[in-house]
Amino acid sequence: MTLGERLKTLRRELGLSQEALGAQGFVSAPGWIKIENGQRQASEKLIDKLARWLVEDKYMRAGAASAMREELLTLKYLGSRSKFVQEMAKAHAKKLPAATTLLAAEEPGAYKAKPRRGRPPTKKS
Repeated sequence: MTLGERLKTLRRELGLSQEALGAQGFVSAPGWIKIENGQRQASEKLIDKLARWLVEDKYMRAGAASAMREELLTLKYLGSRSKFVQEMAKAHAKKLPAATTLLAAEEPGAYKAKPRRGRPPTKKS
C-alpha cells in the first residue's frame, strides 16, 4: 500500500470528499487528487496538519490520530528513493501495530522509487 492509497482509504472511511479536505487548507482539491494518485508526495507538515485537524474536528481521538500519523509517515518513507531510508522505514514498520498492512506488499519492487526526472547521468571516460 502506498501513502496515496492509504490517504484515499482514510478519506473514504471518514466520509470526506477531496474538496472537503481541500477546503481545510491542507492542500487544494487538485493537489489532494495528485497525492492520492501518487503524482505528488505528501509532506510531513501536511500529515501533521491532517492528524491535528482530525482530532480537533472529532473525527478521531488523539491516540488514534497519533497512530495514524505514524503509519502515514512510515508509508511516506517506504516510498523514498533512498534505499537506506526505505530499509529504515521497513524496520520501523515492523514495530507498528499495523505492520501486516504496511508490509503486505513485500514482494520485490513493491516500494519501487520513481525514476528521477531530467537528463540521465553521463558516463565519464
